[in-house]
Amino acid sequence: MMWFDDDEYGNYDDSEPTEAAVFKSGNWPFGVTGKPDDALVPKGAVCAQISNILGPEEEQEEAAGEYSFGGQAESLPVAPGLFVTGVGSIALPLCPEQADKLIAICDKSPFGRKLDTMMDENVRKSWQLAPDQVDVKNPLWSSGLDKLSETVADRLGYKGVPLQCKLYKLLVYGEGGHFVKHQDTEKEDGMIATMVVQLPSLHEGGDLVVYRGGEVKHRHDFGKEDGTAAYLPHYAVHYADAEHALEKVTKGYRLVLIYSICLPSNMRGLERNPDMSKSEELGAAISCMGPDEKCFALLLAHEYTEKSITSMGSDALKGIDRARVESLMEGNGLADSAKKLQFFFAALTHDASFYDAGGDWEEDKHKESITWYSFRGKKYGTTSKTVFDLNFLNPDQDTLAQIWEECGESTFEGYLGNEGATRKTTYSRYAVVAWPVSRGMENTLEFINASAAIEALQAQKPVAPETLRTFINAVGDKVMETQAAYLREQAYSYEEPKKVSVSVEFSRALSEFLAEANDTSLVNLFFDKVCSNVRNKDNVIPTIIALVRKYNWSDIGEAVLNSLKEKIETTSYGYRTMKEASGSAMVDKLQVLHGLDDGPAKQALLKFAVNDAVNLRDVHLVASKGLGALWKWTLQSSDENTIETLAKKFKEMDPALLSPIVDMFSQQFGHLDSSDEKFAVLASVAAVRIQWLKTQVGPNETPFTWEMPNAAFPDKARIQAA
Repeated sequence: MMWFDDDEYGNYDDSEPTEAAVFKSGNWPFGVTGKPDDALVPKGAVCAQISNILGPEEEQEEAAGEYSFGGQAESLPVAPGLFVTGVGSIALPLCPEQADKLIAICDKSPFGRKLDTMMDENVRKSWQLAPDQVDVKNPLWSSGLDKLSETVADRLGYKGVPLQCKLYKLLVYGEGGHFVKHQDTEKEDGMIATMVVQLPSLHEGGDLVVYRGGEVKHRHDFGKEDGTAAYLPHYAVHYADAEHALEKVTKGYRLVLIYSICLPSNMRGLERNPDMSKSEELGAAISCMGPDEKCFALLLAHEYTEKSITSMGSDALKGIDRARVESLMEGNGLADSAKKLQFFFAALTHDASFYDAGGDWEEDKHKESITWYSFRGKKYGTTSKTVFDLNFLNPDQDTLAQIWEECGESTFEGYLGNEGATRKTTYSRYAVVAWPVSRGMENTLEFINASAAIEALQAQKPVAPETLRTFINAVGDKVMETQAAYLREQAYSYEEPKKVSVSVEFSRALSEFLAEANDTSLVNLFFDKVCSNVRNKDNVIPTIIALVRKYNWSDIGEAVLNSLKEKIETTSYGYRTMKEASGSAMVDKLQVLHGLDDGPAKQALLKFAVNDAVNLRDVHLVASKGLGALWKWTLQSSDENTIETLAKKFKEMDPALLSPIVDMFSQQFGHLDSSDEKFAVLASVAAVRIQWLKTQVGPNETPFTWEMPNAAFPDKARIQAA
């Protein structure tokens, strides 16, 4: 973090604040919570998996999980309440008499060789029961197994994945029982590992040996060495494809439950395959993203500038950032078409403000903003709010403090008048944000703006009418929220209220969608929800013209006129609240009718524009940029009432305001015949101004009293003589 003091205030605090101090509340930037030394953990099993795949090779190996592990099953009860059909409750450890009864109803365990199922006690000697003959009645067993499955998921490298433990069989090993080195076959869809749970058993021998690369890597004795085998349950886990063997039981009985560890049906793509490339692993993971995993963000390790991003786009990426993003893009190309992602650059900014409270800094407020860019470098704009909620990947396994250290700049202001000392720390980092293309429209509208959202919609072509309807409703709501926020920000401002607008690109694209839809209900919805709430309509005027030209005025006219009504904003000046029409609605109507041919639409728009003019304050009307167009279209109209109505407005206003009107009339007189009734209308307005001017220019009867007795004009004899 960089720290700046204001020398004017005598270095009030020259110590650099740490991230732990700035975020002592535990609320870190962009919705993350935790302690400074906590490693950031992505939300969702799939995002955690993507994060692991993107990590350094050595960390990927660690994240890939342990090949085999086990020990005491602390979460499982000592007495499982084992009940076997045909035998009843089974006491543990297994005694010879009950063992004989149990073995009597069991089948001998076979083994597989290629496609054949075989019996050979030289290869395998044990007895087995199917799961439907076995019942574990202790209710604590189920909850304990759930807890154990979480441990298994973490240690296998599937942290956060709800792995399923499915009982495959019960096995009994007596003296001489064994199984030579072999690999398990897949017993269930999505099976990734086998878990052996040995119930309290009194025996010797019977170690489970797991091989890797032909060598013994793991040995599980199930508590024999520490003397707990007869009193506590133990477990061992190994990957399904791991070679393993059970050494001979030399004495006693060994009773075990075999579980298949499986991925949920919607996450089968996460199954590990050592032959897959990083891109293939990422593609499989992306294909497993569910509806709850709306997006993820990858913080970039290098520093970037807006100039580099806008001029170079993704080509600006350096080093590890380039490698990771390229892997993500390649993986995305291999993902299922319905699960593909779209990517954006995001410049993240978090402002943390504090105030001095008697020598201690107290939190004042936090504010966040994100500036969004496409991967081509197009800047979409900046969105701000109190807190954004981003799901960060963490391939480097950094702590929260490490993620934000060296990313902040602090400034300090000492006491000023009655104001106390304040400190502000601004954290900035670039990130890549990704979310499913299928959610592109919703997410871009929520996080970015309408222009980005309609680009996302274009990527989904062809677009169903209901999707377009949802989009129009969402844009309308967003526009209303934004305008309301503008008004709140300027509640006591002397400035003109800010007005929501849309980009030319947005307007053009939406116009194309609506033209192709050939659906008047969608067009009317656009006018009701979007057009009526966009205060600055300059960029949407071409869309209005195009839609009015395409659709029947009788079908959409009412919605068009309603959308062009004046929205009177409330502004405050000191203690006075004012509501006034500005005349923008009149100008909007005139701009639209300028692009139309003669017909009912043009006539209706002119009539309503004249009505707007009549209702405007005189000073606003004469200053309007639409005044010339108003008279131009009125004079071209064949409706005498419209002309008379407008002329009446001007004849009744203060003649002192009519100067620009008469100047404009002088341009129109040249196109009118003096016998034309319209000439007479203009002349009647001009006459009001002329009459007023006559009252202002009369004979000057004030005596001339000004003189310069000491003035000398040597070169002007006449003046000097006077």
